[in-house]
Amino acid sequence: MPIRSALRALNDSTSITHGVVSSCVVGVLTLIDPRRLTVGQRLVYRLANAGLAAWTVGVGFRSSDPSGAVPPVGRAALVAGAAGAALGFADAGEAVDARVQDAIARTGARHPRRWLAAGGTVLAFGSWWASRTLDAPEDEDTPEVHEAAVDLPEDVRALAAHLLAATDLFGAPELRAQLAHAQRLVFDDSDDGFWPVAQFQVDVDLPLAVPADATFPVVGRFRALGDVTFDVRLVVTDGVLASLFVDEGGDWTPEQRDAWYESGGDLGALGGWPALGDLEMLIESPEGLRPIGV
Repeated sequence: MPIRSALRALNDSTSITHGVVSSCVVGVLTLIDPRRLTVGQRLVYRLANAGLAAWTVGVGFRSSDPSGAVPPVGRAALVAGAAGAALGFADAGEAVDARVQDAIARTGARHPRRWLAAGGTVLAFGSWWASRTLDAPEDEDTPEVHEAAVDLPEDVRALAAHLLAATDLFGAPELRAQLAHAQRLVFDDSDDGFWPVAQFQVDVDLPLAVPADATFPVVGRFRALGDVTFDVRLVVTDGVLASLFVDEGGDWTPEQRDAWYESGGDLGALGGWPALGDLEMLIESPEGLRPIGV
């Protein structure tokens, strides 16, 4: 619908519609001389400025954070803070406004308020344009990375199944059912070298695991690269099997970790996934990781 499209554009901080309308609103508000207002009119005037500030901040979040990384409560707090700041600095702003108007009048301008409004509109639009330019991607010619779902390699499937078979808790039955239908996501910007991360895609409509977002508490520990320990882990996101990866051993001391980084340690040097027979199966407990069955 045209109205819905117009509202969508109006509430998109990157659209020209938003830039023009918000700048014009600034110009209209600037046409008003606060010194000529009654107490009630001044309150309405200040609330209008606070509303403009809140709307600008809210729309900015919608455009810059479409994935919702900032929770709704956080957005509401920042929007309310913008409105509160506009009200809190109203006296100071109106004092500056009066001084600028008087300075324009002393130059001989017949309608200083109109000149002030025109300048405010241009400044607002310029600020919007600069912000839009800075938020644009630096290199729009960078090719888009594409992903594709392929058959899950048997070594990856076997590792994931081995971890999930160690317990019937923590959503393991649901995750095992998902694994039976899982594919692997691959990306066209990856090189041919080995890296111990496999991302899953599960398209079928199956029951979700609980907890919905967690690292599965069963860990497969193995030794490689000169008897160094590494851990195989599973990640669950939104109740769905998300990835299998190899990480630094959970038993590393700070000194071992520093030595690993200082030596340029690279998980890709593992060269491949560990064999099932090389894994020591551990599970999280109140005392930390412990061998399963102990």
